[in-house]
Amino acid sequence: MLSLFKRTKKENWEIQLLRNVVINLPDEYSYLLSQINDNLLKGVIVEASDIPGYVAFTFCASVLKKHEKASVKDFKLTNIKVFDTKTLTFLPYEIYISHGTISGYSIGGNKKKKIDVNKIDTYAFKRELISESVYDLIANLLTPQEKELLNPSQIYSVFIDDKEYFHIKDLEDGDFIGIDERRNVYKITHNLTKILALNKEIIDILKS
Repeated sequence: MLSLFKRTKKENWEIQLLRNVVINLPDEYSYLLSQINDNLLKGVIVEASDIPGYVAFTFCASVLKKHEKASVKDFKLTNIKVFDTKTLTFLPYEIYISHGTISGYSIGGNKKKKIDVNKIDTYAFKRELISESVYDLIANLLTPQEKELLNPSQIYSVFIDDKEYFHIKDLEDGDFIGIDERRNVYKITHNLTKILALNKEIIDILKS
């Protein structure tokens, strides 16, 4: 059963935490800070992945075009620690990068936590390649023309009532268009509470 109150707005603390972590990384990752400062990150989608504690970002489309790099392999920054003031312990924190842009993050521990955005440990951070992107999972479903129109960095999956949908296009009102593994097309609300099957082809959606 879906919650009617899943948040979709980004919160100040999570953006500030992300900013502080990136600032403490080597200079080669400074381009990630530029993305944050340019307001690339528009909102969030929570509890839509099988990765524990994962939060996916939604993007400002015009800013995304400026920062995405389709040739860059997907990776994540791991072995980062952030401090939870409720449990007085450090929790694992990971940042996910897709096609050169920040796509999401995860924090370990229980759901109820309060993170000190200034108490972080990046000393032993690692960069790990993600061998298979979500785009790779659906590439065989797409025609050559659809692949030309799709932006790989905008493809991510969400799970709703144990079924996986693949985001392919944002709509102006915050909702988005998704497809399933059978190429069926849906309009999905930004808070994942409503799914409307559309009698349309993927190519028509991408051209509109």
